[in-house]
Amino acid sequence: MSRAGRSLPAARLLAALFAVALTIGAARAARASETTGGDLRRALDDVLACERPDGGWTYGCEPGPDGAATKIVVRAQQVAVLLGLPLWDLLVVRSPGTPAGGLVLLEGWRRTGDVRWLAGARRAGDVLVATQLASGGWASEMPVHGQRLAPWFRWLNRWTALDDDVTSGAARFLAELWAATGERAYRASAERAFDLLLAAQLSGGAWPLTWRVPRWLGVVSPSFEDLPSTNDAATAGPIYALLVGARLLGRPDLADAAGRGGDWLVRVQDGAHRDAWAQQYTADGDLAAGRRFEPVGLASWETREMLDALLALAREPGGARFCRAIERGAAWLARVAIAPGCWARLYAPGDDRPIFVARDGAQVATPEEAKRPYKWTGEFGIPALLATLGHGARSVPDEPLPPRRVFGDAGRCPGGPPAMADDVPNPRARIARAAVLLAADEPLPTDPCAER
Repeated sequence: MSRAGRSLPAARLLAALFAVALTIGAARAARASETTGGDLRRALDDVLACERPDGGWTYGCEPGPDGAATKIVVRAQQVAVLLGLPLWDLLVVRSPGTPAGGLVLLEGWRRTGDVRWLAGARRAGDVLVATQLASGGWASEMPVHGQRLAPWFRWLNRWTALDDDVTSGAARFLAELWAATGERAYRASAERAFDLLLAAQLSGGAWPLTWRVPRWLGVVSPSFEDLPSTNDAATAGPIYALLVGARLLGRPDLADAAGRGGDWLVRVQDGAHRDAWAQQYTADGDLAAGRRFEPVGLASWETREMLDALLALAREPGGARFCRAIERGAAWLARVAIAPGCWARLYAPGDDRPIFVARDGAQVATPEEAKRPYKWTGEFGIPALLATLGHGARSVPDEPLPPRRVFGDAGRCPGGPPAMADDVPNPRARIARAAVLLAADEPLPTDPCAER
């Protein structure tokens, strides 16, 4: 028989290979379904069910403009309604939003081979690529028509969000998606986002809340949002994302920048003679106030996020230099709980008195009297961190570990209202729940400072 007679035509060969791939994928999914909990599979399906047809998530399972909190989008919606103009879908990027949703679906596909979840992750990646700003980042909320960003937003918006794991979360997700699919558009978009994170890093090593263009806005209209911050995962989010980018993209410059961020955290902890971190700092590293209802204080949620970032750095070569700061911060968290499993968001420097603030900036006695909406109390993922570091023992050896939470999921105090991950009608809550269940299916992270 000739060589031609032994060869399949190209189309038949591709079809055969595709059939084999489907068979392998189905077998993987079948095996995984036996080991992956039904709750987790339902949670991932719930995330998928709320995804927009064109990718990404809004504040509701029915796409639309509702729920906007950023001023530029709120004002634009008011004008559009007044003029009878068509409205848009509101793409939510702040965590847990579109990047976090893409990450949980991608991880679900990795574990099970369920191609529906990979397709959902790709749709989320596609809409992030399509809406990426000229700066290289994203805003917390973005008005979109299909996958296209509303033109007026590109013209009028001057802010790129560095807090709430917006740009850092999108960069991390797109790098992970490129590693899984090999799609070059995802890598190119991730590279642009990482380059922005490098450009936005302040000279001391921290990150501000926002990146504003043109840059002279910071001179003519200075804002605390241009100064070093830890609020809502600013600094922690970029550190974690840069470490992921360094590993997946082979860029040691990203790891170097992450290390400088960790060194800044150590310096301001030492300089303030405090074991925890504030939400906001001056350019010189002194504790500072943020918004009117965010006075100078030590922040439990942000301290947990900074400790997670330092733990990620401590697992890198040369990371032992971060262990003392980790030990100090964890000890502070262990001693300032206001009830078992419950922390105040803010504490007064000096006496660690819980701080609650009304909308007008006046301090009040209880969280019920304080400004709403705001997470004045919660578990903030702190019990999971303390379990990682060996603080406290479980009362029952086989009881589940405390939930590990994504950025933006505050958890709840025992007996309090449902946590975001337990209140699942809306997409963000569904994403938070899937993230908790995925983390519960993994072993407890190691403590890189334990031997030391």
